[in-house]
Amino acid sequence: MIFGRVVGWLLIGLSVIMASADAVLALGPAEYASIVTGDVVTLLAGHTPDTAGSSLAALQAAILDLPAWVAVGLMGLSLSVACRQRQRQRQRRHVSRSRS
Repeated sequence: MIFGRVVGWLLIGLSVIMASADAVLALGPAEYASIVTGDVVTLLAGHTPDTAGSSLAALQAAILDLPAWVAVGLMGLSLSVACRQRQRQRQRRHVSRSRS
């Protein structure tokens, strides 16, 4: 569980860095070209993701068109929430009463 939380927080930190890089690109003098998730997946996988053959092609295409910091931030947030430390619940003891 601690590993999942650490990786989640690292992904959230990475998404903040990616968002600031995207903001610097947007405020620069050159034409604005945002960093999309499809570009990051292409850099990591080495090839363009194939979305044509699946039944969820529209959803995959929508996710790949998101800004990269949004997708990475959502992954980090969901991982850190899923691996959070839960509070222990008290167990109630049912006392059976004997009738006399």
